[in-house]
Amino acid sequence: MTATIEVTMDALDAEVTADFWQEVLGYSHRYLHEPYVVLVPDEGDGRPRLVIQRVDAVTPGKMPVHVDLRVDDPDAEVERLRAIGATVEWVVDDTASGGIRWTTMADPWGILFCVCPARKE
Repeated sequence: MTATIEVTMDALDAEVTADFWQEVLGYSHRYLHEPYVVLVPDEGDGRPRLVIQRVDAVTPGKMPVHVDLRVDDPDAEVERLRAIGATVEWVVDDTASGGIRWTTMADPWGILFCVCPARKE
């Protein structure tokens, strides 16, 4: 299974943080879907998307910058990752409000990352 990497950054003020990183990286502001601001490189540029996620507070144990793995079959990928040593930390199901369901996992060293459905654009 192939995953697409996004870099996700927690921020107390997502729009100010996105404006800063847009200038730093030369990315375009793709869209705002509260609580996220998504920045993208030019088409054909192999760099990953940058997702700025508004948070109200720091989550203990979660790094403020983390990797999201975007995959076609998140459930199958979670099981594959468990088989090679990752653990499931928690699952967020935001589908009732039009969002997505994702799984936060930890690698063998305890570093958290998320498994999310591939973007359909």
